[in-house]
Amino acid sequence: MAVASTPEGPIRGAEGGLRRGPAVAAIAALLAAEAATAGAPSAPSPGRGGDTSAEERVEIRASRGGFRPRSFTLRRGETVRVVLRSDDVEHCFALDAHRIEKRIVPGRTTEFELTPDRVGVLEFYCCLEAGPAADAERGQIVVNE
Repeated sequence: MAVASTPEGPIRGAEGGLRRGPAVAAIAALLAAEAATAGAPSAPSPGRGGDTSAEERVEIRASRGGFRPRSFTLRRGETVRVVLRSDDVEHCFALDAHRIEKRIVPGRTTEFELTPDRVGVLEFYCCLEAGPAADAERGQIVVNE
């Protein structure tokens, strides 16, 4: 059987054989692409926390003047590491919707993970303050889809 060659690859003789060149090249390209990405990490699925080592961080500073930032936005199902710091005296961070209450001690960092499970506005506040100062020490987390 005679074998001829073209730019697309080898062709079998006139006995009715198949032209394999383009198909073999396509399969080889797919296998090469698969091998090149075999060890690569996959992207996190939408709405899932993903790899916690690469998670999002939100830093909130508490002072007698209130929380900074007073408002920020998250996505439902996205895990976020919340980092709390105090600039002056002891404070408290309370987020009733997730039953979270954390003390914030000056000179120390308090951290926790938060994964909002529904769309809406979550209110947080300092649970140590009372009176007019309590109004200043409030904030919101806006949770989008």
